[in-house]
Amino acid sequence: MMGRRLARLERRPWTLAIIAASGITLLLPSAAALLLPPDLLDRAVALGEWRLELSLLGLFAISACLGRLVLRRRPRAEEDLEDDAGAGPLANGNHRPAPLVEREDLAAGQARGYLR
Repeated sequence: MMGRRLARLERRPWTLAIIAASGITLLLPSAAALLLPPDLLDRAVALGEWRLELSLLGLFAISACLGRLVLRRRPRAEEDLEDDAGAGPLANGNHRPAPLVEREDLAAGQARGYLR
């Protein structure tokens, strides 16, 4: 059940990026409030609410965009094989003809066998 939820979220990278951006937006100002000296915090308050809100919005937007770039989904080798198998025409009934394997393809498959 949990695997299905994660698989659905993997297909929606913007959702994960927004969740991560909200966490970063909550975490960084909280850490700054705890760790920065009081005179720096006073200067931040002196900037005004408008600038503080804009900086939080900017932090959220930048972290969401960076999160989206980081969470870019790369196709897996299994998906590439499924796409190739689905592209061929059907022969007799429901059976697909076996693809011809060249020696170079066989050697490349054996060399990448440790990646599985």
